[in-house]
Amino acid sequence: MKSESFVSVVVVEERPLAAVAPMLQDIQGELDRHFSDYEVVAVGQGTMQPFTLQDQAVLEEIPSLRYIQLSSRVSPDVAWGAGLENAIGDFAVMFDSEATPVRAISETVALCKSGYDVVVGVAKQPRTIWYRMLRPLVEHVLHMIEYSLPRDATGLRCLSRRAVNSVSCTGRFHQQLPMRIQKTGYPQIAYNYALRPERRRAPRSLWVGARALLQLMVFNSSRPLRWMSGLGFFGSCSAFLFGTYSLLVHLVKGHVVEGWTTTILFMSALFMMQFVMMAFFGEYLGRLLDRSEQAEYSVVFEKNSAVMVNKDRLNVLSGATTTDANLVQTGRNC
Repeated sequence: MKSESFVSVVVVEERPLAAVAPMLQDIQGELDRHFSDYEVVAVGQGTMQPFTLQDQAVLEEIPSLRYIQLSSRVSPDVAWGAGLENAIGDFAVMFDSEATPVRAISETVALCKSGYDVVVGVAKQPRTIWYRMLRPLVEHVLHMIEYSLPRDATGLRCLSRRAVNSVSCTGRFHQQLPMRIQKTGYPQIAYNYALRPERRRAPRSLWVGARALLQLMVFNSSRPLRWMSGLGFFGSCSAFLFGTYSLLVHLVKGHVVEGWTTTILFMSALFMMQFVMMAFFGEYLGRLLDRSEQAEYSVVFEKNSAVMVNKDRLNVLSGATTTDANLVQTGRNC
C-alpha cells in the first residue's frame, strides 16, 4: 500500500529540462511506486537558457513536476536552499542525481518517519592519499567548531517538514547548508548506501578539501576568530619579552652587535602571524559587507506539470486512511 505522506524531491540541475528528462522519469517512477502524493522540484541553476518546446514536452509527460529557473548562477547551497523553501511536502529529499540511486528516496523517507527529522546520506567516496593522510587532523579541527556530521557524508538529505521550516527560518544562506541543517537540533541518523558505479566521481583532492575546510571554519563558526585573537596575544607577549630582553642586554653590555639573525627571524615570525590574522579578518569583513538587504536568489519563472497523478483524488480528507506511523509528528497522519 502506498504511503499517504506528501514527499518533495529537490534536484538542482544546470542542464536544460529536456536533457535530464530520463532522470526525472526515474525519480517520478520511484515516487509513484511508494507514495500517493509527491512532487519533484527541479531548480534550474547556472546560465539562464530559453524554455524550449522540448522542455515544455517534459512538463506535459511527467506528472507532479515543478521547474524553478533562477535568474543567475548562485552557490550550490543557495540553490538547494531555494529548492527547500519552495518544497511543500511533509518530507523533503535533497537528491543528488549524479551519483545517488533512486531507491534512496523511499528508504530515507522511511528512516525519517521512524523518528529522525534529518537523515544524512553516507557513502564511500574516492580520496587521494594526501587527503586520507590529513583527514584525522581535519576531523579534529572540525570537531572544535562543532561540526559533527558523519565521515563520508554526501549531499543526500531527507528532512521532515519541521526541519525544513527550521532551516528556512534560521541561519544565513552563506553558511553551508549541511551546517544549517545540523544546527536545527533535531534528531539525525546516517543512511549508508553505495554510489552509482557509472557515475562515480574523481577522487577528492587535498586542495578541494582545504577550500571546504576554510569555508566551514570562516563562514560557519566564530571559533577561528578567537584563535587568531589568541595568536595575536601570544605574538604581543613574545614581542614584549624580547624587547625586555634586548633592553637588559643593552644595559649590561653597553652596545651589542650580535643577534642580527635572531632579530630578523623573530621579525619574520611576527609579520607571518600578522598577515595570517589579516587574512582571517579580511574574510570576516568581506562576509559582513555581503550582508545586504537583497535576496540571495531570484526566480525568473516557475512552470508546473500539465498532468496530475490522480485527477479524482481529493486534496482534503476528513481523516487519515492509512495506519502508517509517522513518529516525527509532521504531516497528516501524525
